[in-house]
Amino acid sequence: MKFLRDRLSVIRYFKKVWEGLVESAWIGDARERHLARILNVILLILIAWGVVFEIQSVLNDHFSASGGALPLVMIGLLMLAYYLNRQGQFSAAVLLTLGLWLGSAFLSILMQSSWETGDLPVLPSVIIALVISDLFLSMRGYLMTAAGMLAGVLVISLFNPAAKTIFPFLVLFCTLIGFSSYFRRSIEKQQIASPDRSADDRSQLTREQRRSAQLSLLEEVGRQITNSLEEKEILKHTLEAVVDKLGYAEAAISLLTNDDTLEMAAVSGTHDFGYRTGFRQKIGEGIIGYVAETRQAHLAGDVSTDPYYFSVSEKSGSAVGVPMLDKDRLLGVIYAEGIQKNALQPDDVQILQTLANQVAASLQKARLYARTQQHLQVMTVLQSISRTVTSSLDINEILNNVITLLRHSFGYTYMGVYLLDGDVLHLGAQLGYPDNMLMDEIPITAGVIGRTARTKETQFVGDANADPDFLRAAYEVKTEIAVPLLKDENVVGVLNVESREPGSLDENDVDFLNALAGSIAVAIDNARLHAEVKIMAMTDVVSGLANRRAFDEILRAEMTRATRYNQPISLIILDLDAFKEYNDRWGHPAGDTRLKEIADLLRANVRDPDVAARYGGEEFAVILPNTPKSGALRLAERLRRAAEASAPYGNGYHSPISGYTISLGVATFPDDATSIQELLLAADNAELAAKRLGKNQVCDAKSSNKIQDS
Repeated sequence: MKFLRDRLSVIRYFKKVWEGLVESAWIGDARERHLARILNVILLILIAWGVVFEIQSVLNDHFSASGGALPLVMIGLLMLAYYLNRQGQFSAAVLLTLGLWLGSAFLSILMQSSWETGDLPVLPSVIIALVISDLFLSMRGYLMTAAGMLAGVLVISLFNPAAKTIFPFLVLFCTLIGFSSYFRRSIEKQQIASPDRSADDRSQLTREQRRSAQLSLLEEVGRQITNSLEEKEILKHTLEAVVDKLGYAEAAISLLTNDDTLEMAAVSGTHDFGYRTGFRQKIGEGIIGYVAETRQAHLAGDVSTDPYYFSVSEKSGSAVGVPMLDKDRLLGVIYAEGIQKNALQPDDVQILQTLANQVAASLQKARLYARTQQHLQVMTVLQSISRTVTSSLDINEILNNVITLLRHSFGYTYMGVYLLDGDVLHLGAQLGYPDNMLMDEIPITAGVIGRTARTKETQFVGDANADPDFLRAAYEVKTEIAVPLLKDENVVGVLNVESREPGSLDENDVDFLNALAGSIAVAIDNARLHAEVKIMAMTDVVSGLANRRAFDEILRAEMTRATRYNQPISLIILDLDAFKEYNDRWGHPAGDTRLKEIADLLRANVRDPDVAARYGGEEFAVILPNTPKSGALRLAERLRRAAEASAPYGNGYHSPISGYTISLGVATFPDDATSIQELLLAADNAELAAKRLGKNQVCDAKSSNKIQDS
């Protein structure tokens, strides 16, 4: 089976090559093209025969300077005749072939010595030449050819009397073929050129058939596109109907994309002229551009001489272009092209213009529907985002939900939200960017995003490579939209959207993102206010540390984590020594100052994630997650020494100083307690024990137990 398939494919290949060799030029009428095809076959056979004959002569050593040059000249002239015929010069090719055939025959006869023996090889050549002239030439051409051949035979008879014997035969043969040709041509003329009335009838029938096809076209297009609300579907059905009903070689519809550019949106036809969807041309270029510029239909009977037609190769045929208008506004151009000159007529212009008006109305309806659907989608997304931003007061959750919703709804490739803090924009959330190219911070003096925050204006960058401020966070980015997030004319951040496809972002995206920006800005501002209020609610006013409420929540969360992962957690409770005496002596404002100084001391010595808090009055607490007692005791001693060193005077080693030194108690879970209450009690008892020991001391829970026991 494989052998048969291979054999069939080879046969099809050679058949395709042969068809290409004998194909005639697209000129003249059908009869002339048919005769030109026959002539191509004859010439190819003669060329092949000549090449074989020449090769055989060389192999048999019969080649000579005079005898070998003649076949080469003949082959060259035959190839010239073939070339002329392929270029549409049919008459010149026929005359060259006949002249070559007869000339070579007579010349070879004069050169052959066999002529003297009475052998006449000229007879077959003359007969073949007569048949060719009858087939390819007009009646007048045939008579001239026959007269020339008879004259040639008479001339030859002067040198060889044997030619006189065939002259009467040739006269009779020429006469018979002449009469036969005359009657045959008369019959053909009668068949082709019938009486005027019949011609008028046929012309009228042709016009009626064409008119019927045109009306059928309008009916079919109207039926197919009336209920369609898809722009691509409308264009596709229109061109399919145009080609099917009117048989255009190629038809296309180009739509206006901006003020000076047309883009081919649909192509169809029986031939491929190289037009492709997506092809763009400026208004004023080519027939399509000329029609768009003048907004008038244009008919080119011969595109090879039309001043507006342009093509990458030389073509012959006809073309027509008609504008699609919505009142005075240009929507696009319908273009059709034929392979024959004057194949397209004024009635094609009329029917296509009527069709263009119909298509323009359908396009407007489809675009209105698309805009309505897009508006509905935008409103739906805006509503969803509004619900998203109002359902949470956590800024990270809000931003991540917004960009996720935008990607699902509009398919944006790259998105990021930057939050402004001073003169620096910090990345709040992103989607799509490679991790190794993320820009966590952007000064407002850098990039398109910085320019947006600086100018408080939306930036639409159609070509990222052409913008000197563009900062590349992904290699594929081609376009960018950066929208400022404004609250009361103050920039709170920037919403940034980028795409890898040129032209994928447009003014509709700009309008939508601008509409969205207000809601996002309000949500960010509310989340920040909520965070500030939450911080205030969890912060002690005097010290600036976490207050008792925050302390309880943090300790509860850390105890849960320590229990789950079997980790230690230590707690330090400290109290200012003789703080009441300090307040009584220096006053409460001075007492508040000392509390702030102790808070600063804690902030300077407590690491992250340890938490320092004001426990109550002059008491403070430090939560030390995942810290054993030894580490907690070292920190407590460091704090005690720092507090002692901050005193303006000293009373001796470990002597308490009113308002400056501190007493500290340390307890650890699970060594000293199994619950929060036990841990608090153990640390508090240890702190009380330190005071009983003389203040300015560090005491752990086990030491305090011993003191209590004693």
